[in-house]
This record gives sequence, C-alpha cells and structure tokens, in this order.
Amino acid sequence: MVALQAAEQTQSDDLLLLAASLIAVGLALFITFHAYRGYRRNDSVRMWYLAAGLALITVVPMTLSIGVTSLGQVVGLQPRVRTFYLPILSRVSEIVGLCSLLYSLLVTPGGSSER
Repeated sequence: MVALQAAEQTQSDDLLLLAASLIAVGLALFITFHAYRGYRRNDSVRMWYLAAGLALITVVPMTLSIGVTSLGQVVGLQPRVRTFYLPILSRVSEIVGLCSLLYSLLVTPGGSSER
C-alpha cells in the first residue's frame, strides 16, 4: 500500500515538473520569437544576437533536460549522462548564450547591417 502511494506521488510530481518545464519552454520560445521578429523587422545584428542568446540560455537547456530525461526512461541511459553530460552541455549553452547577450549589448550600431 505504501509503495503504491509512493509511486503515485512520484508520478504526480513528475507530471507537475513536466508541466512547469513545458510552460517555461513555451514562454522562452515566445520571448525568443519576438526578439527574432525584432531582428527581421529592423535588420539589426544586435537583435539577432539577443534572440540567439535568449534561446541558448533558456530554450536549449530546458529542451535538453526534458529530452534526456524522457529518452533516459525509454532507452535506459547511463546515470553519467544525466549527472555529468547533461549539466555540462547545459552550462556550455548558457555560457555561449550569455556571451551572445553580452555581445548584443556591446556591439556598436553603424555597421553595414545596422540601420
């Protein structure tokens, strides 16, 4: 009886975590899409780096997390994938995204592709 309740609790916790993650990914995609639209509308390199940085900081790590967790349950990935490789890939994506955001703030307008 106790094991059944624990299994139900774990399943509901997993569904709640998945729902929160999907909402976060949806919001991140929405914000990134609007930054990309700003790039297309204004032909601004700064907006392109902003959109790319936002995607790398928000969308990529969350998608990796959801994908690896789901794939790990189906395929049975090694624990090292979730404990080492996933965090490393997420951090690298976030670092590149932060560098892209920093570049978007520091690049000076007036280049050939800026208007």
